Amino acid sequence: MSTGFGSRQSVSQPVSSSFFGESSNDTGESSNDTKDEYLPTAGIELIKQFTQCHLETYANPKKTGNGAPYLAGWGSECHRDGTPFRQGERLTQHQANELLHRQLQKSTIPVLKELPNWSVLNEHQHGALLSFAHSLDNDRSVLSARSLLGRALAHRRWYQVPTILSGYHGETSPHIAYRRQEEARLFLSEIRRDGYTVINRSRLLLLSEPMLTGEDVRGLQSALIQNGYEIEADGVFGPITQWAVEKFQRSVAMTVTGIADVNTQRVLYARPLFMSTPFLIGSDVREVQSALARMGYAVDVNGIFNPRTLQAVVAFQKYFDLPENGVVIGETLTKLLYMPEIAAVS
Repeated sequence: MSTGFGSRQSVSQPVSSSFFGESSNDTGESSNDTKDEYLPTAGIELIKQFTQCHLETYANPKKTGNGAPYLAGWGSECHRDGTPFRQGERLTQHQANELLHRQLQKSTIPVLKELPNWSVLNEHQHGALLSFAHSLDNDRSVLSARSLLGRALAHRRWYQVPTILSGYHGETSPHIAYRRQEEARLFLSEIRRDGYTVINRSRLLLLSEPMLTGEDVRGLQSALIQNGYEIEADGVFGPITQWAVEKFQRSVAMTVTGIADVNTQRVLYARPLFMSTPFLIGSDVREVQSALARMGYAVDVNGIFNPRTLQAVVAFQKYFDLPENGVVIGETLTKLLYMPEIAAVS
């Protein structure tokens, strides 16, 4: 999961999400009962990270005695047709995954849809709550509208949700505290087209012989077009693309090299950060707050763009003779993140 600067999309807005569409069993038959059911990919990944998958049936450790059910896969009790598992049966990994998806679609997602403001949460927030709900077993009272979680969502107090998730351990488990931390972190992470991790692993994009080509070049060109530069997104880093990179670097007070390095890409792909309702949240907010705190501004490093953060940003802009609009983008972002670089070339 990525962190840092990405697309301009606010975490408070609904976003397009991943779906497990028509799934198929090992005979190639469609699974009509799970067709087009919404499942956030990030939540599935968390569930699999913290749940052991068994491809051979095993006795349910929480139930004993005659007639105790057998489990398989990611904790399923039955085959697709509803017949209980028996001792000694085996699954393929595909069957185990399909059963998990079906279980979540039929039992967990309907409960989560009853939470206040579920429809306005983004995919990562859905994923965090999906993983949280999956680990609760039958203790669904914490998902009611009257619970702490329900009330925080009802009043759109998004900043309270990570604390609520982190504080609920339920039944003792060796990994439950770490799982809760990861769920809280996922809830705070914003959605982006160009992840921070991807940017940090990106190659240098520059004019060369032969010319660089690829989807990373095309993505760079598309972002430059969105910033008003009239170039073609053809996936080829030519002289016109170099010119646009130089113009962009100059516009945000970066060293003009014409090379789209990591720093240039981070500023180019960054979403604007500003005071909004509900507050913007994310790792990009946290990084800006960390930079402000290192410079001596009184700001909470919590990943929430709150009034104190706004006050610190405006004070920073005033000191550096920038437009005092409280928006972290462009030259404000460059100076915040790359002050040593600016000092070295000034």
